[in-house]
Formats: sequence, structure tokens, C-alpha cells
Amino acid sequence: MTASVIPTEHGRRKQLGRRAFLGGSLGLAGAVALGACASGSRSSGELTAMYAGSGASETIDPGTGTMFIDEARVKHLYDGLFEIDSQMRAVPRLVTSAEPDPAGMLWRLRLRDAQWHSGGELTADDVLFTLHRILGEQTEAQPFVAATTLSAIDLRNSRALDPKTVELRLTQPSFDLPTQLTAYGTRIVRNGTTDFSRPDGTGGFRFQSFRPGRDFVATRNDDYWDGAPKIETLRILSAESDARLAALRGEQADFADNLTPSAIRTLRADSGIETGSTPNSGILYLAMKTDRTPFDNPDVRRAMMRMVDRAELVKVALEGSGEVSDDIFGRGYQYYADDLPPHQHDPDEARAVLRKAGVRGLSFELFIAPVANGFIEAAHLVARHAKAIGVDVKVTVGSKDTYYTDALTKGDMTIGQSGPLSIPYHFASRLLTDAPKNFTHWSDADFDRLYAEAQRQPDLEARTRIYHRMHEILHDRGGFIFWATTPWLTGYRTDVHDAPAGVPNALDWARFDKVSR
Repeated sequence: MTASVIPTEHGRRKQLGRRAFLGGSLGLAGAVALGACASGSRSSGELTAMYAGSGASETIDPGTGTMFIDEARVKHLYDGLFEIDSQMRAVPRLVTSAEPDPAGMLWRLRLRDAQWHSGGELTADDVLFTLHRILGEQTEAQPFVAATTLSAIDLRNSRALDPKTVELRLTQPSFDLPTQLTAYGTRIVRNGTTDFSRPDGTGGFRFQSFRPGRDFVATRNDDYWDGAPKIETLRILSAESDARLAALRGEQADFADNLTPSAIRTLRADSGIETGSTPNSGILYLAMKTDRTPFDNPDVRRAMMRMVDRAELVKVALEGSGEVSDDIFGRGYQYYADDLPPHQHDPDEARAVLRKAGVRGLSFELFIAPVANGFIEAAHLVARHAKAIGVDVKVTVGSKDTYYTDALTKGDMTIGQSGPLSIPYHFASRLLTDAPKNFTHWSDADFDRLYAEAQRQPDLEARTRIYHRMHEILHDRGGFIFWATTPWLTGYRTDVHDAPAGVPNALDWARFDKVSR
């Protein structure tokens, strides 16, 4: 083994921790009706938090959930081997060290001392069982979202060296395995578990009850390895944006996530309420399905990149709350290609590109649902931009409760929102041919080959050059149009101390085990 070890001290800069990989493709689900809200007076030992819900599709299965609210719940019940911090770096959680061999084909992980809620120590067999559940034969109703990300793990030849040491053998080199192990859906479950309706985890809270689309209740785990939470009871409720605002103002909730700019303006006038804003935490995009007419033509995609007026989308659809995005994902993150100039809004150039390509009478369907602030407004603005260059757009509004599943197949173009993702994970989860959240249906043999090459490249500079080439391909003919980066807006009662302020998908986002009242 090499001496390339990831220690547990979060404050130290870790060699491998800089290669951030994010868990999961967390699409924001459609809001649902407010469930049973906590009534007026609450104990100082209780906390009620409210998130945008997704109705009956909500889950507490740590392997299959894909929504922000799913993550907000399961992160209190289960821990992962690693998580990402606000800088998109992998930090250890259930491991104390991780060592690769010189070829990046074999990793040895040492586990910390952590207790299951029902008793007993976390072991290497629990880790192997979790990986088998993700990567084994897919017999369950929902797919495991981390299966593609972790596909290089050779389960047959991975093993437990002792109760606290796991040896993971790979089918191809990967020097980014710790970041891959932060992928959404990789939280560790107990060996032999088949029923996930009554979670048994290692997290800071013990499960009490769950009603999809309504509410979740958990109580303090006094034996938590990262220190017992300060609050006794945690409630997480599903609610639409207006209901989240009303509950916070009416003292029926202590914390409200993902508020609109107008809601924040309202709250700033209220006594007893604080607001939070985490810059560049949301990324808004248009996704063109590249496997069907008209977006199977790269020239049409190039025209769309110049057709969309991103500045107007930010000003009107987002009420000015955000910044115009570049044409590629991950501004400010490791591997970001900051030398690629953004495509400018240029209707004349868009028309010229279509004319040169011989494309006439262009029309397409824009599929949308009111799942996040500004989506509907943005859709109609895009239709207007299209009309200005002679393109007809039909805006179709779908169900907010199933939108992020429907958007994978419906419409020629969709609108989406993502929390921050490391650039490698964005590529792996949304752009590889078999990616589980490939909203653009992008399939490019050169792109897939370059990603595999990057994973087996131990040299950081060489790996950066490979990712840059991948960015160049996407910048020229990709299926995403990123149009805004937005702050993540929250509100909370003034008696809530250390309210979570991390960027979505990161360790400190939606984390209440360190909160007090």
C-alpha cells in the first residue's frame, strides 16, 4: 500500500479529499400539501424543519431516494463512509483511513467505532452488504442511483480483512474512490437488512415514524459516534413554498428550506426570524434530449445556446436572485474549465446557425412542472426567445409530484435544478451513456472513453487536462444549457442556534444534530 492516507480530522487538507465527488443527483421535488404541522407551543428540545416535498414518491430507503427531502431525512438516520464538504471535497465519516495501492486498483478502508441504533458495532460486513445491495442483481422496485458511479468495484474479489477493515478491489483504476463513495445512495445499511420501513442506522437520530408527503419524526441517539444531538426530537415536514413560509411565520416551524426571494423579503420584516443565503448553491438548467428530433442535431443545440437570454431569465423568472451561469457546470469547483467563453445571447447568430444547417420550421415541446421557484416563468420566457428566431415551442405542464422522474422521458426539453455537484460526479451521474440521471440522453463514445481515462490517471494535472477536453466537447455540442446560479435561501426562528447553512448535498446542509434551541 502507499502512504496516501485520508485521516479523520476534518480541518486538515487531505490529499484525496480535494477530489470532490458528490452524492447523488438531488432533484428538487414538487411541493405537496402541508402535513400535520407541529402546533403552536413546542418544547426547547424539539425542532420542526420544513422542506419541499414530492408526495407519495418520498422514501426513507437510503439507496433509492433522489430528492432533497429524502436526503434531509436519511442523513439523520444513516452515515456514509465519506461525505463532501462545502468545497466539494470528500471528508471521512465512517472511515478513519483510506489507502490505495500504487495502481489505484485496490483500496483498504479502516472503519471507525460506530454503533447501530438496535445495538452492535458497525463492521466490514455491513459495508460489503451495502455495496452488494447497490451493485448486485437489481431485483427491487427502484434502481439504486449509485450503481453507475460505483460500477468499478469488483464485488467478487472485495473482502473483509477483519471486522473493521474492508479491502475493495476495482475492475479499473480509480484514484477518486473516496469521492465516488460520497455518491447519493451510498449510506451504509446493516448487514442482512431487507425492511427499510423501520430504519436501523448509525446516524444521530433514531427513527420514530414516517408518512410520505407529510411528516417524519426521529429522536436523539445518545450513543452517536459524532456526539449526541442537542435536540431531543426532530420533525421534518413536506410542504409547498407558501406553506413553508406561513408555518415559519406562524411559529409552527423552526426552520424552512429553499424559500423564494419574495419570501425572504417578507421574513426580513418579521421579528423573531433570521434568514440565510448560501451563494452559488443552486444551478438551473435547460436539458435538451439529444437522442430525438430536433436535438439530435448538434447545430440545433448550438443555436439554442445562443437563443436563450440568460440575463432575462435571471431578472424575470428569479426576480434577480442569482447570477447568469456559464455554459458548463461547476463554476469555481475543481476541474472547472474557466477559459471557455460563455455563449452570448445572439438571436441573429442562432438564426444563422439554423439556416446554415438547413433547419426550417423548427418546433419542440418544453416539458415543465412548478417544482421550484421560477420554473414556469422561465419556460414561457424560453418560448418567447424561440419565437423571436422563428421556432415554435409548446409548453407542457406536468405533475410536480413526479416531475423529476417524468423529465427523464417526457418532452424534448426540460428545466431542472441541481445542488452543487463535483464535476466528476456531474459527468458520471448525468452525462455518461448509462448515467442514472441522464436528462439529456447524451451518449458520446469519446466522452465516455475520456471519463474512464481520467479515473485511471494518478497525476492531478493530467487528469485536469482530460476533464478540460470533456468540457470542450460539452461546450461545443452538449445537451445542457446552464442559465443561472442561485443562492440557497432559508429562514429560521431566532432561538435556533447553529442553523444549517451548508450548500445542498454537502455534509452540513440540512444537518440538525449540531443545532440547539
